[in-house]
Amino acid sequence: MVLSKYFIKYMIKEILKELILSFETDSSPFYPAKLKYKDFLAHVYMTFDKKIVSSKVDREMNKYKKMRIDVINYIVAHENQIIKQLSK
Repeated sequence: MVLSKYFIKYMIKEILKELILSFETDSSPFYPAKLKYKDFLAHVYMTFDKKIVSSKVDREMNKYKKMRIDVINYIVAHENQIIKQLSK
């Protein structure tokens, strides 16, 4: 099954919304936005890692690995937008 790139981008944005809501970090005004961004990247990686480790089927593991790569690539490509969302 081939998914359109628009559908994939939509799914990545929805996954990001959930990840941002589940992300907790130091909310001090002196906490640098760049450091918060790096913490968020670690949070994303660890969230997907937990899903991969808890998966029993190789197909499901591969799905989460691909999802992790796609989401992290999107986050890196749209760094300024993500930093703005994390600063809200």
